Amino acid sequence: MRELLFFLIMCLLQNAVASTFVGNGGNAGDIELQITLGQIQKGFEFINRDKDAGPEKLCICSQGFSGRPICDVLKQLTEDQVLFCSKVIRMKAEDLARVVGKKDQLKLQWTNKEIEVEELGALRGADAVTNQQEQSITIKQDRFLQMNESEKVFLLAHELFHLTSLQGSLLKDEGAIGPFKSKDGGRQLLNAMAATLVVLSDEYGVFRSNESTLKRSKSYVQNWLTLGLVGVSTPNDPTTALDIERASGFQLGYRYQVNSDFGVVLDFQNLNGEKKILSTAMAKENRRIFSLGGAYRWFPFSNPLSFSGQSHFVMAATLDLHSGSYEVSDPSIGTSASSSSTGYTFACKYFIPFQSGFWGHAGIAYSGLNYRYNLDNQMNLDYKNNGTSLALGVSYGF
Repeated sequence: MRELLFFLIMCLLQNAVASTFVGNGGNAGDIELQITLGQIQKGFEFINRDKDAGPEKLCICSQGFSGRPICDVLKQLTEDQVLFCSKVIRMKAEDLARVVGKKDQLKLQWTNKEIEVEELGALRGADAVTNQQEQSITIKQDRFLQMNESEKVFLLAHELFHLTSLQGSLLKDEGAIGPFKSKDGGRQLLNAMAATLVVLSDEYGVFRSNESTLKRSKSYVQNWLTLGLVGVSTPNDPTTALDIERASGFQLGYRYQVNSDFGVVLDFQNLNGEKKILSTAMAKENRRIFSLGGAYRWFPFSNPLSFSGQSHFVMAATLDLHSGSYEVSDPSIGTSASSSSTGYTFACKYFIPFQSGFWGHAGIAYSGLNYRYNLDNQMNLDYKNNGTSLALGVSYGF
């Protein structure tokens, strides 16, 4: 059993370096990124729907965003630049909405390294960078998670516009374009169009529609603390009048999620049971179980933006170290005994998301713990059968 556990943990550690495809909810920021893409797609759809509207509806700051830093980009535009920005964004809206809606046409990836881009002959730091030849966008993960919704839309929309062409050339930050005549005219145009997507998302209530999803607990966190109530049934073999078949108590647990699929678990259970024998005697048992093992996580539903898509099963196999104490007494006499043993447990829990990192869970476990109480060297209580337990509790992921 120890060799099997060691092999399992080594396999889990080897999987620690594996990456998870962006968008399935397994990485920090995947859910936020999907929401941002959806917000941008809706913004493009609104633009395409109103493509016959006048240019005054685009590339200008709304009353709701007045006074915010993102409006500074739009307030600096001349009338010619507003008209040009409106024309370009309407021209590209339909194609970009289609690209954003098809995952196979857009390659997104995370990085935790510093991003630097060359501009006007010098390097500057960036939160994201677009490879126009590979049609890919690399995003600095920690910075993205620190941004609010409007900043995320602005950043990603700017990078998406880099994937489009105008006047036969891909849009770049450097160089003049149309009425944007400065050395970084391309950047000014890209920022103006990205800011327009932010303003539209606010005007049409897109940000408000995702509030519940953003507040919902996320499954991509690595550290999980659990607290639960446990009830267990452990039949004695052979059955005697002194055996205690049922016990209940609490369970404390910690799980480290190595990656989206595999984790390592450490649990402690404290169980108490008692039984009245005849009319005067009372038997009591206390069991303490330490468990260490590996876990596999499975998501039965595919959409990580939904309540069901965040819920998941965790199947665990652990090696257990058990210690117990037993005593039976009546008004005149009494006896006690202790025991220790090792065994194994197979458990399955289902986790459902609450908010702010909290989860609810329910589960079932099947254990193989064989142990004996020797009462005054005259009678043995042998627990040889596997026990089944049910658990219900809360977890916190961070």
